[in-house]
Amino acid sequence: MNIYEKMGDTVIVYMPSEVDDYAAGKITEATEEIFEGQDIRHVVFDFRITTFMDSSGIGIITRRFRQVQTRGGSVGVINVNGRIDRILLMSGIYRIAVKLDGGLKDA
Repeated sequence: MNIYEKMGDTVIVYMPSEVDDYAAGKITEATEEIFEGQDIRHVVFDFRITTFMDSSGIGIITRRFRQVQTRGGSVGVINVNGRIDRILLMSGIYRIAVKLDGGLKDA
C-alpha cells in the first residue's frame, strides 16, 4: 500500500497500523515533496488499519493542517475506529479536522 494518493487538489494519507515517532517521520518524509511542490488544498487521513497512535500522529495532522489552511483548504479523517476516535477527540483534533464518516464521497 502506498503512503499517499493524490486526487486533484486532495491528498489521502494512509496511516499505518501503528503511528509512533518512527512511522510519523516516514510519513512526513514521504509526503513532504507533494505538499511543497504542488497546490494541495485538502488532506484526508485514512485510519483504516491504525490500531495505535501517539502524539506523533497528532503532530502530523496539525502540521498538515497549517499547510493547507494557508491555502484555504481543510483536513479530514476517515475510517476512524473507537480507540483512534478517542485519541483524536481528547487531543482536540476535531477542532481542526472533520470526521468524514461516509468516506471521500462526502469530502
